[in-house]
Amino acid sequence: MKNILIPYDFSETAINALNYTKKLFKGTNVSIHLLDVYITEKSHLVSEEKSDNWYNEMDNEIEEESKYLLDILTKEDTTFKYNFIIDSTSLTNAIKKVVSEKSIDLIISGTKGAKSLTETFIGTNTLKIINTINNCPILIVPTTYKYKFFDKIVFSTNYKRSFKRDELKILLQLSILKKCTIEIVNYSEEYTLNDKQRSYKVQLREIFKNLSVTYKKLDWNDSETNTLKSHLEKTACELFSLINHKNNFFNSLLEENVVKKAAFHSKVPFIILPEL
Repeated sequence: MKNILIPYDFSETAINALNYTKKLFKGTNVSIHLLDVYITEKSHLVSEEKSDNWYNEMDNEIEEESKYLLDILTKEDTTFKYNFIIDSTSLTNAIKKVVSEKSIDLIISGTKGAKSLTETFIGTNTLKIINTINNCPILIVPTTYKYKFFDKIVFSTNYKRSFKRDELKILLQLSILKKCTIEIVNYSEEYTLNDKQRSYKVQLREIFKNLSVTYKKLDWNDSETNTLKSHLEKTACELFSLINHKNNFFNSLLEENVVKKAAFHSKVPFIILPEL
């Protein structure tokens, strides 16, 4: 884990995501890149000159705020290296660019925010960025969530696809860093796994062979979302994860019409793993 990206607009939600990041990676030498995107497109209602002036004013204002913030953060904890990035393109394009140029290992964001984050991390736009950024894991931190110690990460899968070590890398790293167990849960209306699913489970065991791992079959509760949500609540889980693949969990959420209830109003953070 070397580079972390946080979409940052100075809102309470962004600040909370940053605080969560600092506590999650406390004592670790990582670079935290803060990205502020303050507009998506130029207004057609004002002249080019006025529009350019507005851009310059925004650049100057954000630059001053960023310098002040970086000064405070650097003095607060010298183990982290901070970098502030200002962009005036769409947040999706800005994130793509930073992920590529800075070799980002993990994106951490809150579920709500003012200014730039409002348009991207609420409702269907959240799904858009999840499905757009397909080469980097995304850790979503609920607005009011405060970091808590956790001794396990719940990883949900139905073993319907093969696994690659690189797409699970963040789980491997966090398990080692936090000395926690990975609890792999599966849930299905079918009682047993078929031959192909069993082969994928063996593959997963090989990837996680040097870690503390448990496997659990969850009792079906009407739907995938209800089954997972019920388990997370019963076990007081503080972090869970899913792979964002075709026929993914988030599409299921849309079909079940429980996006806000099950995902983006989740009480705990969750990691969306890319399908590599």
